[in-house]
Amino acid sequence: MTRQASVVISLDFELRWGLYQRLGLDRNGYRQNLENEHRVVPKLLKLLAERQLRATWAVVGAVACRGWDDYFARAPRPPAYRDPRLRVSPRFAELDPDGRLHFGAGLVQAIHDTPGQELGTHTFSHILMRDPDVTAEDVRADLGAVASLWRERFGAAPVSLVFPKNQIAFEHVVRACGIRIWRGTEGPWYFDGTGAARSALLPRALRLVDALNPWVRRAGAVQDNVTRSSLFLRANLPRPAWRLHLTRIRHELTALRPPEVFHVWWHPHNLGAHMQARLCRVEQALDLIVGECARRGLVSRSMKELVLDEGTFRE
Repeated sequence: MTRQASVVISLDFELRWGLYQRLGLDRNGYRQNLENEHRVVPKLLKLLAERQLRATWAVVGAVACRGWDDYFARAPRPPAYRDPRLRVSPRFAELDPDGRLHFGAGLVQAIHDTPGQELGTHTFSHILMRDPDVTAEDVRADLGAVASLWRERFGAAPVSLVFPKNQIAFEHVVRACGIRIWRGTEGPWYFDGTGAARSALLPRALRLVDALNPWVRRAGAVQDNVTRSSLFLRANLPRPAWRLHLTRIRHELTALRPPEVFHVWWHPHNLGAHMQARLCRVEQALDLIVGECARRGLVSRSMKELVLDEGTFRE
């Protein structure tokens, strides 16, 4: 395991699978953001590759399917959620017959083929592991489906995991399924929780303050298979708030010491609206990271490399 100060970028690539519990059968909800992910992902890959920045793409396994027939052939039996909003509905195929909101096999292949990018996982169908109806067998079956698909298409099962909705649970099962590292939350209570408790006004406000406070530090060393999140990148902030956000990133980087990790993450769909402006902001943040890495000798790593220490950027 590395003893250098590192910068990790992780991206939760989920298309509609990460939002169906909220969107239900609304065929137009959040549609612009989701459709534009097909344009955002190649642009992000280009930005990262040009700067030789590594990243872990936590991809929902279903996104790599080639359509609805492929998905239903591969998907394990879903958890027996009592809340119908949490269930994958066969009607999703009716509201998205061409699968553009749910599938992006070519995008996943592009991630795999881009130097420095790791294919991690975000589970197969974005199951919520803290829901009381989810069992250990559900988790084993879900991660097994991802491992099978990743081996078939990309030659190896994933070793990095981001838990859907950051609901960390079933760690013993996850380890037994071959996962070596996963992303944790920033630490304070307002970053944890599920459902209404997480989306309530107070924790949301505190998370925003945390993101803008330049004196907050959330970087930390890898412990017990966990690389803790340091910052969720908020490319949609008003201009004065964005400047504070960049200052927070700069201060985190200048204060980073071995073996600490500064771990920044976001969703590609966050950039789907006002795409060019938000991509420009991502570029600003990446350039800041590159500059500080060069100035201070920080190392860009994927999540996998934090535990396997695979060395320098793959050409």
